[in-house]
Amino acid sequence: MTEIMNRGSTSCMQSFVDELVSQSSQTGMIVNGKKTKEMLIGSAIKNPPVPLLLNNTTVERVSTFKLLGVHISNDLK
Repeated sequence: MTEIMNRGSTSCMQSFVDELVSQSSQTGMIVNGKKTKEMLIGSAIKNPPVPLLLNNTTVERVSTFKLLGVHISNDLK
């Protein structure tokens, strides 16, 4: 999931995550909060939003992750 935030705005990501969990439950799937990661990019790093909760588990914030063999960092280098 991706969210673009303007400076000074509040994040709506928690409501998006809640909707994802709800839709997943309806289809018989379970989203694993321990395997879910969050990465902030840009000015959000300096003033981070409230940590996300997924099934009462805090989503881990990371500065880098690997997606399809490509390493991505929060400075986009």
